Amino acid sequence: MPDEASTMDMLEMTPLFSGLNKGQLKAIVKSSKERSFKKGEAIVREGESGVGFYMIVGGSAEVRRDGRALTKLARGQFFGEMGLLDQQPRSADVVALEDTNCLVLSAPTFWSLVSTNPKIARALVQELARRLRETNKTLTE
Repeated sequence: MPDEASTMDMLEMTPLFSGLNKGQLKAIVKSSKERSFKKGEAIVREGESGVGFYMIVGGSAEVRRDGRALTKLARGQFFGEMGLLDQQPRSADVVALEDTNCLVLSAPTFWSLVSTNPKIARALVQELARRLRETNKTLTE
């Protein structure tokens, strides 16, 4: 697992958390859980209830639906936000492409961060819009 300092550095460079100060970044690290996944292991499965927000701190993963690869995720990228927003089941599988470490925030922790740091909400909306545009482009090609 990456150490706290390198995890904080990664968070600071991630658009979602880049507006936060060191104390706020440290609070995120302290209030999250670190989980490790082996190559080929499902991190989340389509249809499961979405109870957490995941950020990759080491390794990489692939988002899949019906066994088809949709996108790859690397260090600093996140997933699971949709389930937090709408309380619906996971919309896809996310599978570790190599041994992968994730920072996992529970829904209450995530919403506490968003409510006290509006910059996170704005960055999240921007990322969701980017992903929607990317999906629309893929569907119309």
